[in-house]
Amino acid sequence: IACGMDAALKRGSVSCNVDFTDALLMGQVNSYFRLVKRLKIQPFGLKDVGAELEKFIDKNTVTKTLSLTNGKKLVFDKPKVMGILNLTPDSFSDGGIFNTDKLAVSRIDMLVKEGADIIDIGGMSSRPGAEYIGADEEIRRIGYALKYASSLEVIVSVDTIYPKTAEFALKNGAHIINDITGLSSPKMRKICAEYGAGVILVHMAGEPKNMQNSINYKDLIYDIKNFFFDRINEAVDYGIGEGNIMLDLGFGFGKTIEQNYTLLKYSSEFESFKKPMLVGISRKSMIGGITGKGTQDRVIGTVALNSAALINGASVIRVHDIKEAVETVMIIDYLIKAKN
Repeated sequence: IACGMDAALKRGSVSCNVDFTDALLMGQVNSYFRLVKRLKIQPFGLKDVGAELEKFIDKNTVTKTLSLTNGKKLVFDKPKVMGILNLTPDSFSDGGIFNTDKLAVSRIDMLVKEGADIIDIGGMSSRPGAEYIGADEEIRRIGYALKYASSLEVIVSVDTIYPKTAEFALKNGAHIINDITGLSSPKMRKICAEYGAGVILVHMAGEPKNMQNSINYKDLIYDIKNFFFDRINEAVDYGIGEGNIMLDLGFGFGKTIEQNYTLLKYSSEFESFKKPMLVGISRKSMIGGITGKGTQDRVIGTVALNSAALINGASVIRVHDIKEAVETVMIIDYLIKAKN
């Protein structure tokens, strides 16, 4: 209890009416570290229990790298900033702004200059209510920007649900495929495995055009965990490495405002997958729904929620506003690493 945990024991254990009991420990990862520290100074063999528990915790901590194409690795010595480049006419915040090759290049240069570690290029909007376009049109939209970004010293991610677009992207220098369907397509899994790509598995209920129409979870956290269990297993079965997978909890993708905040509050629960976690909250309606502000005035709300996400274990924050995100990472990383 002092460590913020619960333990389930056989009836009669506390009164010593049984000789033996299994123990089911329940708590967040940080709680286990506190428990180990206390067990190490206890008698009755509890010191040994603490040592065994510490080994288990160390073995199950989140991986510090993400494997990418061509043997490249993204090392999480500190959280990373993913800058958004939407080459779409209808994205919720910046649709139509970077609709020429010249403007796209200018945006890429700015993202790199301001400190983005990853550039995420998208050619199709995934905002609520958006309709899908075809892969050929998506490729046409992203082609020039992708080739330019790939010539720079920056990790390049492409946001797509189409195997055809993914293969084009990986042939032209992309390192990561960011799929809002969670690699639902077997062909997509096969292509990502062949190229050794990093993959981002996004949780989404339904698809953009209808994901906010019928939101129904039996248990929000449990249901999303089950989704990731299934999608990780499917990815690995097709040859995608465990170390190539990053998780995105899908804020705003088939979730109410309240569910988004509940998910963020308990996002550290997903560290049990031992995968890096990406959080994409930037300028979203979960901010506007609380503050009443429009998309361009949600920077402060974005910083606040990204701070919470980083404290809860996020390895990457996906953002529109790079300078603010870089400073957020700098401060929160220092806070997390501060000595006891």
